[in-house]
Amino acid sequence: MRITLVSPSFLPATGGAEFVVHNLAQAWGRQGHEVRVLNWVGGEATHDEATYTVARFRLLRGAPRVGYHRFPWGLYSRGDIARQLRDFKPDFISAHMAYPTGYYLDGLMPSCPHVITCHGSDLTGFAWGYRQQYDIDEVLRSALNGCTGAIAISSVARRLMEELGVEPEHIHDIPNGVDLERFRKQVEFDLRQHFELDRTKRIILSVGREHEQKAYATGLRAFARVAQRDSRAHYLLIGGGNSVHSGLCDELGIRDRVTLCEGLFGDQLVAAYQQADIFFSPSIWEMMPLVVLEAMASGRPAVVTNISGSQDLVVHEENGLVVEPNDIGGLSDALLRLLADEALQRSFSESMLEQSERYSWESVSKSYLALSQGNP
Repeated sequence: MRITLVSPSFLPATGGAEFVVHNLAQAWGRQGHEVRVLNWVGGEATHDEATYTVARFRLLRGAPRVGYHRFPWGLYSRGDIARQLRDFKPDFISAHMAYPTGYYLDGLMPSCPHVITCHGSDLTGFAWGYRQQYDIDEVLRSALNGCTGAIAISSVARRLMEELGVEPEHIHDIPNGVDLERFRKQVEFDLRQHFELDRTKRIILSVGREHEQKAYATGLRAFARVAQRDSRAHYLLIGGGNSVHSGLCDELGIRDRVTLCEGLFGDQLVAAYQQADIFFSPSIWEMMPLVVLEAMASGRPAVVTNISGSQDLVVHEENGLVVEPNDIGGLSDALLRLLADEALQRSFSESMLEQSERYSWESVSKSYLALSQGNP
């Protein structure tokens, strides 16, 4: 089968949607399909072991300012995508982001099956989302109802689609996945040695680039309370732009108890998950956080907030502790409880590993392909 994935952004840009597209393309390539990723960032595969090819479609300057669907910007990009689809002749199209790529395909009406996966900024009502920026509810509704199937990666994604006016029976629940082999393999990188941390330190880990939805300032305030009561605790925050919080660390008096790392990659990131004691997500909103799935595959017990996405992955008292968002006291109490109870950590860790089996990319990718055959 010839498969095209269409996405606004792609590697080397890093984010949840980019990694979902990469992993789906990689899984389909390994299954023997001919796969091409079409995006506006780059025209060559940047992953060393990519099993797919990459092509770039053109974006007219000014589109982000006025709206990707406005004339002539929408027509320009749609025309270039149409040309590349004619050349590649896919049997199945997997579009990522209902806006703008789902919108582009809605106007093309492809002859082959095409599905659309929403990833967050296309559905959220927060100020950082496209809906508030461009007033596109009708555009989204048309694209999602007009495709072969709208993919909901979490329960909140389904709810938001239904509220938008997408027919419930047209929505298919397929979660994001995780590379189980990658996060379970043994790596040689020594996390504590790399950051010059004492062996007795208990590492609380957060992973993700700086964004207001991640609420890292809240996480740091919760950790400040933890640091007062547990001298072993150390907070490692990994992600681009997180050094912006250095001033807050000084203000809270925890500068020597926190490591702000702009990025670890490859086996170093895998080691961070494996060698941390607790995974911590203080986010106020997520669609389906890959970082929680990665922590799950690594067997890390978790403290997360009771928000979209995380609710589908972490069950309170089963594989982690769930606290209401922005509850600094509740978050610190949960972290302290888990740090103090090694038996609870082991129980959560075992449950995380067991539950991660249902999220392999092999399984997720085949669920997508079932839709191409009319078998939801």
